[in-house]
Amino acid sequence: MMNRWGWLCPWLAIGLAAGVLVLWGLSWWTALLAALFLACPALILWGLHITRPRPDEPDAPTCGMTMNWAAPFYDIYCPAVGLGRGFREHTLRHAAIQPGEHVLDVGCGTGVLTRMAADAAGAAGSATGIDPAAKMIQVARETGSRAEFKVAAIEVLPFPDASFDLALSSLMLHHLPPDTKRQGLAEVYRVLKPGGRLTIADFSSPTNPLWWFVLWPFLMMPSVADNLRGRIPAHLREAGFTQVETRGHRAGLITFWTAVKPLQEGIAP
Repeated sequence: MMNRWGWLCPWLAIGLAAGVLVLWGLSWWTALLAALFLACPALILWGLHITRPRPDEPDAPTCGMTMNWAAPFYDIYCPAVGLGRGFREHTLRHAAIQPGEHVLDVGCGTGVLTRMAADAAGAAGSATGIDPAAKMIQVARETGSRAEFKVAAIEVLPFPDASFDLALSSLMLHHLPPDTKRQGLAEVYRVLKPGGRLTIADFSSPTNPLWWFVLWPFLMMPSVADNLRGRIPAHLREAGFTQVETRGHRAGLITFWTAVKPLQEGIAP
């Protein structure tokens, strides 16, 4: 199920398609543009109704948005919108995984990044992906990999303190309300070893102001608005992370950050 804010995406897509046809009339190019906008709600409806074996376990309780509806086509959709293997490799370059490290991927979806992290960590290391959507984890487990997958939410990570050398978060934080972001980042901090690293790729304040012509409706959606207003670095520092750095941007909309859990508690960010 999607929460009430999740429906903003398809409704925005339908509104944009209608606006194109009303403003510019029906022609081959306006029909094509409208069809591209309508692909979003069409995929959602298909994902909600496609039949798959029921997962063996329920979704994890979360205040964020779950993406069960996207599980059947997620691995096709992501590369189609520029979030394929190249994007994942770019994320891992910022993470700089070393052989033998233990990696946690929060909000792993179908586990593409988690499996790549497991390969980078090698036989002496490990990679574990968590996601609150049981159908996403079901797909991740079907692919076959050394990576492990658990149904869990970032708010309550099912791991002991200081379990991981590195945590990854790829396009997940914008699914969480602001309070849940803060709670989740505090949990990530807890399960990282002293000196452990966090690498994030997510939406932030657009580097190209033209993006605001498309994105302004998302300022009504608290989870996304928090990102668009540039608050991720402040959340990281509040959780206790130091060395919070912006590492780069992609398409003028996605930002990469890295942060470190200090070797000693109480060191000022």
